[in-house]
Amino acid sequence: MSVGKVVGILVAILVVFWIISSPTTAAHTVNNILADLASAGDSLITFLRGIV
Repeated sequence: MSVGKVVGILVAILVVFWIISSPTTAAHTVNNILADLASAGDSLITFLRGIV
């Protein structure tokens, strides 16, 4: 088994443990990430509209 595969499995296990141990914090984190992605998308659209 390669090192990358082992690291990936360990990261997945830690993420699942984090979600199970503190679901509220995990949900807030996901919501914040999605809000940041939406903001970045809006900024990109505004930039592209400004070019055209």
